[in-house]
Amino acid sequence: MTRVIGRMAGLLMCAALWLVAAPVDAQTGELLFIRGGTLIDPARDDLGVKGTLVVQNGLIIAVRPGDDSPPLPGARIIDADGGYVMPGISDMHNHFRTGMFRPSDDQARVLRSLLDWGVTTTFDPGVPVDEFDALRAEVAADRRAYPRTFMVRGVFTTEGGWGKGYTPSTAAEARALVRELKAAGSDGVKLMYDDMRWATTRPFPVMDREIAVAIVDEAHRQGLRAYAHAPILELAKHLLEAGVDCLVHGIISEPVDAEFIDLMKRNNTCYISTLAMFQTNAGYDAWATRLEEFDINGRLNPAAMEIFHQAPAGTPRLDNTAWAAERLPVLRINLFTVHGAGIPVLIGTDTGIPGVLPGISAQLELVMHQEAGLDPIDVLRAATSAAAVAFGRPGEFGTLTRGAQADLLILDADPRDDVSNIRRIRHVIRAGRVHR
Repeated sequence: MTRVIGRMAGLLMCAALWLVAAPVDAQTGELLFIRGGTLIDPARDDLGVKGTLVVQNGLIIAVRPGDDSPPLPGARIIDADGGYVMPGISDMHNHFRTGMFRPSDDQARVLRSLLDWGVTTTFDPGVPVDEFDALRAEVAADRRAYPRTFMVRGVFTTEGGWGKGYTPSTAAEARALVRELKAAGSDGVKLMYDDMRWATTRPFPVMDREIAVAIVDEAHRQGLRAYAHAPILELAKHLLEAGVDCLVHGIISEPVDAEFIDLMKRNNTCYISTLAMFQTNAGYDAWATRLEEFDINGRLNPAAMEIFHQAPAGTPRLDNTAWAAERLPVLRINLFTVHGAGIPVLIGTDTGIPGVLPGISAQLELVMHQEAGLDPIDVLRAATSAAAVAFGRPGEFGTLTRGAQADLLILDADPRDDVSNIRRIRHVIRAGRVHR
């Protein structure tokens, strides 16, 4: 009954949109008519009716009822009959690496390949400093050949801490580095605030709290968002008290409490669980089996998968992955709790670490959110419109509304019935260009 009522409401909302849709100018820019598909827009709580999208110059310029709308002269018609049209997937934690133990350095190629799997927006919270400018220039040369891409230049850590990056020794030095990132065009700052106790018996040193507070404060002074790698509850609270904008990993150490929820709400902090990344701690063999079973189109490289089937868990330094594996139920419960509290949840994978393969891991991340108890439409919202809102761009992407970028998927099965249908892709459209 709830589903029926929701779709009826969507009908009324959609009808209102059609009444105000602007006329199409037939004389300027390339045109696409995408017609006959059922429109799914999680930003408006699901349209759920057949319609036609009119796309010009990479933007949605009209949403029309039914599938008999006459196309304008010169328009390319995309037949979505029997299919489902929705915004593309946003993977908001992705490092543009292959996910192999010896990854390729061709980040641009990995980034392009995400489109094959329906990922049309992505975020790398930590592009190495010496690679940032070149990658940004390559994407800028032909933006439609890549997903919409956000990037943070480098990361903040501490001497001997987890990750390689900036290691300021004073708050003043940290603030100067943040200003440097602003000038370099970084889409924010990232703090590594984790002793990695969830994966090692020899914890790493953690950044000085005063320095961390200074980084977050200066980021906000510069109009930048601050993102945090902080999957340990007590450490995450330190950064939430400082006003951090997004946790790019879920809390795995223990169940979240009322104080954590209150801090998240106070800052409107977003939450990215990276279930795929944490799942590899249960063993590469089991994870590879799941990837293969999910890969209905047989696109994974068998030789690469055999490497994972034979790989031991962890590394000599990360020698306690069994601890994380035991707490995977805590990670899932925390996701369910956070979502239930009304905190913005986004989809992110940490693609590029061993086993977390580009594209397919993003699709599986949606499935694992559903398995954690989220309704399919809420999972789709986390993968689309929620990312746009959290990154300060509501209405620009992740929605089927007029004026939004035409980053679209046409699916052969309804993802509202089962999110795993996200892999049944008929077409990917990036900024109005049909991806081949």
